[in-house]
Amino acid sequence: MTKTLRTGATRLAAAILVVVGTAACATFGRQAFQNPTVELRDIQIREIGLDGGSLDLILDVYNPNSFRIDVTRLTYTLIADTSKVATGFVTKRVTLNSKAANDVSLPVRFTMKELMGAAEVLLRKGSVDYTVRGEVTVDSPFGSVTRPYEGKATFDNATLLRP
Repeated sequence: MTKTLRTGATRLAAAILVVVGTAACATFGRQAFQNPTVELRDIQIREIGLDGGSLDLILDVYNPNSFRIDVTRLTYTLIADTSKVATGFVTKRVTLNSKAANDVSLPVRFTMKELMGAAEVLLRKGSVDYTVRGEVTVDSPFGSVTRPYEGKATFDNATLLRP
């Protein structure tokens, strides 16, 4: 009976060590993971019509880690001046190379109503300050991690007129 209790206690102690060790590795791994940084590099208009249009937000996403990570979901809210132009998400998997800037293109659809506020500012000032913010979800060696991001840029008349 004593041997059975000792064996049970040994197994319980081993199980506790495995759980504590696994939790410590996960905590260490999450601390070692560095968040990717996201900057809004460009806005490219694809089409504009009477009902609305579409554009591509071109983001520079820098992966500071020494390992590649895969973006599995990226949410965004596009704000022109102070007006929300579009909001949405992309679930297309994108691989971010380690220690490198990676281009990520977000296709955005908008209605004419959403665009009118930005167009009015563009006509009045000659440029519009844009902000894109959201959350990026990445798969890493330490599990799935979701972090916020924000990028800013200016869209001006010269950008609108380029081919």
